[in-house]
Amino acid sequence: MLFENYEKKEYKHFNKALLYLLILLMIFTGSTNVIFNKIIQKTKGEGIEFEQHHWFITFGMFVGELFSIFYYIFIIIRRKKEVTENQDNSEKNEDENTKKIPVPSNFIFSISALCDLLSTTLDTFGLTYLTSSIFQMLRGFRLIFICLLSKVILKNEIYSHQYLGISILILGLVIVGIKSVLFDEKQVAREPVVGIILLFLSQFFNSIENIIQEKFIKKYIIHPSQLVGFEGLWGCCMYIILLIAFQNISCDGWSKTIIKGICFTNNENESYIEDSKFALKQMWNNKSLLILYILFVVSIALYNLVGIKLTKLVSSTARVVVDEVRTVFIWSFFIIFEPVKDTKENFHYLQLIGYIFLVVGTIIYNEILAIPFCNLDYNTRDKKEEREINNVNKSEELIISISNPNLEDNQQSK
Repeated sequence: MLFENYEKKEYKHFNKALLYLLILLMIFTGSTNVIFNKIIQKTKGEGIEFEQHHWFITFGMFVGELFSIFYYIFIIIRRKKEVTENQDNSEKNEDENTKKIPVPSNFIFSISALCDLLSTTLDTFGLTYLTSSIFQMLRGFRLIFICLLSKVILKNEIYSHQYLGISILILGLVIVGIKSVLFDEKQVAREPVVGIILLFLSQFFNSIENIIQEKFIKKYIIHPSQLVGFEGLWGCCMYIILLIAFQNISCDGWSKTIIKGICFTNNENESYIEDSKFALKQMWNNKSLLILYILFVVSIALYNLVGIKLTKLVSSTARVVVDEVRTVFIWSFFIIFEPVKDTKENFHYLQLIGYIFLVVGTIIYNEILAIPFCNLDYNTRDKKEEREINNVNKSEELIISISNPNLEDNQQSK
């Protein structure tokens, strides 16, 4: 899994209170990401809803990721200080060994940033057509693509318990998809099929991004905050170019379907692929919209920073669990509250059943839940480690018995 092998030397004796605090913070910031995004889309400025500013909203996500660079700089400064204060031979040898592993150019992160750009943009478009809880649940598509691509590209072995997890996950996705298409009684979600297709594509690009990141992690010395921060930097650079270009591409004369799907029409009935000037005008004249956008960016930044800490403290599988838990908070929030018109959600038993299947499939795939029946737990990490330890012990016993043949005879006589 991504970042799973990252060194945890400074966390050998971590505080459990810190762990629980990080988990709560990650659930909170992860939930507010989606909540703020949805509220921003449905908030009006200059009499027009902000939801058609897909590109401008996504730009905020990369700005949030960019903040991880400051944390990375802090880590670099702290490590340099530690090296200067401790100049013993062991550290010098450790540094010499570390230098053998290649350190990447920060330019390579532009590759994964491009995948991130496509994924997050499609996410924002997809959220327009789906309720927030359905959107969060259907992001489970990512695990299916990661499984397939890791098999094809990374040549990783897929075991029976992982196939079982993916099968249960697919069943959950089908149930949630059926609910969103056929049982949306109040028509809260508009054109859910379009939203599902967009989300399907977004998670495909997201899984490619994860595979690229995994290759980077295995090949180079990379700190997670460096990865996230420079993806944010390159994403911001790409988006600034796109926003300037889209500001000058008029949609006038295009079909109404295309204009409705990908363009923004301002209060003067002018349509552009993205009208960033009007977006800034809307936020300036509606301070609540501006505050929401700033909170959205801050929540993205905090989510990434807390996620990095949690990954280092425990493992990447902990983030998977948190990602599933925050779905409950997002769903509950929009069932209880309606912060903006057309954001209210209803409880439906099919959605709950689908969600349960999604959670079970995810935790089986990530080996958080091991199935002891039919030998399904044979290839889990714990069982593999147990076999390796047993093999080492047997080898040591064999070496001892060969080197000391009289020892076995004495033991038998006793």
